[in-house]
Amino acid sequence: MVKKYTRVVMLALAAIMVFSCVAMAATTIPEIYAKKPTQYLTEKNWAPWSKKVINQMFDAFGRNNVNYNPENRPWAMFDCDNTISLTDVQEQLFIYQLENLRFAFKPEELYKIATAGVGNVHADLGKDYNHTTIDKLAKDTVKAYTRLYNKGWVAADNSKVGQKAKWMATDDWKEFATKTRLLYDAIGDSESVSVSYPWIGFYFTGMTPAEAEQLAYESHVYYEALGKKDVKNWTKLSWESPKIRSLSGQFKVSFRQSTGVTPEMRELIKKLDANGIDVWICSASPVTTIRGLQRAWNFEGLRGMKCMTYKMKNGKYIAEYDYDLHPQTQGVGKSETFVKTVLPLYDNRGPILGAGDSQGDFNFMTEFKDTVVGLMINRVRKDDAGIVAAIASYQDDNNIDLYEAMKRGEIRFLNQGRDENKGQFRPYPESIMLGKTEPQLLHDKAKEWRKMLDNGTTPNQLLNQCTKLTGKLKTYVGTKVR
Repeated sequence: MVKKYTRVVMLALAAIMVFSCVAMAATTIPEIYAKKPTQYLTEKNWAPWSKKVINQMFDAFGRNNVNYNPENRPWAMFDCDNTISLTDVQEQLFIYQLENLRFAFKPEELYKIATAGVGNVHADLGKDYNHTTIDKLAKDTVKAYTRLYNKGWVAADNSKVGQKAKWMATDDWKEFATKTRLLYDAIGDSESVSVSYPWIGFYFTGMTPAEAEQLAYESHVYYEALGKKDVKNWTKLSWESPKIRSLSGQFKVSFRQSTGVTPEMRELIKKLDANGIDVWICSASPVTTIRGLQRAWNFEGLRGMKCMTYKMKNGKYIAEYDYDLHPQTQGVGKSETFVKTVLPLYDNRGPILGAGDSQGDFNFMTEFKDTVVGLMINRVRKDDAGIVAAIASYQDDNNIDLYEAMKRGEIRFLNQGRDENKGQFRPYPESIMLGKTEPQLLHDKAKEWRKMLDNGTTPNQLLNQCTKLTGKLKTYVGTKVR
């Protein structure tokens, strides 16, 4: 009888314990999340308002907020080039690719790649390009590339790197490298960004995604180390084509050197995740470039990315954008891509934070109704990013914090300064541009827009006038509407 009684009691106790555990699991999951303390920004080079407002956002939307739902986390949307990174990592990669002759296409394929997407290859490029044409520049690069290729110096991997000094000393390499990089500028100046942005990724033609990602990884590691090695490496360099007989003539092209990521930006990504907020990257660089960046820099807290995507044939890239996946991830295409592919993951809620630096980020930083903070890396712009910078300065000077901006139905924009000569953030909203010594807050154009705010125009009204103020966008869906 005693044994039987003991067994019954033990079974009853076991049942109670199981029931209790189930009840606890059902009722205390939010409490488990809440037990982790809120993690705030602490790095030294945050501008004061950047640190204050983002920390307020952690309180208002992070895991310790009473309305936080761990099954449907809030999320943030970041541009990459010149936002997360200190320069344009794809442009740096292009330099690396040219210097190291890392290509996987044959000479007979190059003209099609070099002119892909260009409307009229015979159009006069104007006096800045000595009135030459895309056609002539492309044909010059094909001629030089053919000779480099026939010498056995071109490869998708780094197997030929031991001969780098030899080819960089030749007129053929100087002609090919200078005019290929010049083509990027010429196409950007003569065509829309919808042509120039995907164009630079067409030089992955013939590579597998793994080969392109490995190339990107090596470039990012190299240029980050270069920037850390000596502050003088944060500079501009130039190439010059030789004085040889050619269709387009002689040219000189300049470009930035070094890249990296600041401790502040690493901290922001990590602490967004620590506070229960997902982080997404949306970049106009190719997806393999940003995957290589994640490998090289190992961001803590990154949920996913949406970047430029290219079509493949037999497992290798071709010079064609893949619109079947999503629109180009530049300009309004960033918003459209995330509406199509990411918002459905979050019950169609938009990002609470948008971070960018330029015209290409204006749409996604302003259009989503759920966005409450817009972090602008201040590059003293005169385009629509300058409108955002003007609003940020107005909000700073009027002591408008996150809660007041939300009460007004506005996004609290932030100007985060940096010193481009040192590759670091500044604890101020003003930036020191490359080659300059004095900090600057607003471009002269943006100062005009700031006056409009001082005279009674509201931030939302100013944003909605963007098509008239800058003319960069033909149409604009509106502020906080998606």
